[in-house]
Amino acid sequence: MTEKTVKMLEKTVKAAVRKRLKELGAFQYWPVMTVWGTAAVDVIGCFEGNFFAIETKAPGKRATDRQIFCLDNIREAGGRIFVIDTDKVDDILTPDTLRGSTSSAL
Repeated sequence: MTEKTVKMLEKTVKAAVRKRLKELGAFQYWPVMTVWGTAAVDVIGCFEGNFFAIETKAPGKRATDRQIFCLDNIREAGGRIFVIDTDKVDDILTPDTLRGSTSSAL
């Protein structure tokens, strides 16, 4: 008998990120993606005056080249960037990481 493996979906990761940012009191904006729009990531936000961007993925999935291009531009402009593929976000999204006091997750 084989044991069923339950795969975590990206929407589970998004829900965990949304909840954590709310707990921290961070502004968060989840743009609606369109085929014709500019390259964007899942969420952009601000915490205590510090701009950040987050791309969420199902575990083991990678950001696309277009998403990495967007994240690189945000980092070059001084923003914090994260690619998150887990629902265990409390140690990733902390006041220090959002402020830039410690390394971001990319």
